[in-house]
Amino acid sequence: MAVSNSTDFARTANELIVDALELLGIRGEEEPLQAYELQRGLKWLNYLLRTWQVDGVMGWTLTEGSLSLTASQASYTFGAGGDFTTVPVDIQQVRVSHDGGNEMEMTRLSREDYYRLPNRTTEGSPTQYFYDRQRDGGTLHVWPVPSDGDYDITFTYRRRVMDMDAASDSFDLPQEWYLAIVSGLAALFIPIYGKSGTPRAQDIRQQAAEAYTAVKAFDIDEGESSMFILPSENASWR
Repeated sequence: MAVSNSTDFARTANELIVDALELLGIRGEEEPLQAYELQRGLKWLNYLLRTWQVDGVMGWTLTEGSLSLTASQASYTFGAGGDFTTVPVDIQQVRVSHDGGNEMEMTRLSREDYYRLPNRTTEGSPTQYFYDRQRDGGTLHVWPVPSDGDYDITFTYRRRVMDMDAASDSFDLPQEWYLAIVSGLAALFIPIYGKSGTPRAQDIRQQAAEAYTAVKAFDIDEGESSMFILPSENASWR
């Protein structure tokens, strides 16, 4: 028997909402969604994806950005009309270079640590940063403040996962997440469709937890680096 040689399996928002309702025993796959069911499904899908994103998964949303720093300027805004138009969910790493030289990783500060600095206008070579994430934007603070205009930073940030706005929308997630989406959505639907306390509800919740745990482990593991331990030249071995 021949294999398909195909790896492009894809599901739209409409199809996965139907799958979730089918899992709940609400309707069959061949039954079309009513308009109110579609809107309800899209709403809860977006709730689900946003909650997952703050759990530190979705490694494919990691993106690279860059900024040229300005002499004596400590803060840089993110958002419409800002220094960087995209608003990151989070900035995970920042590297700084001077006059085209080698990049050096900067140290991340918490809000408390940044505002504990005795003089946030001290000028020099920037070595630390604090990203102040707000509802509709964000601000990146660097310290010390650049002493000249020849500093550039590159940074790794987590972009927001794309919204599910329409029935025909494809997911901003890999195929491996489909089961977690379907079972997670079905679990959210349990109280909405009056399925609480049923054996099926318990099974769905367990399936949803297991599916999410599996893809989360795969997602986070893929972004981790390896650690290598080498013996010292001066070590003695017996």
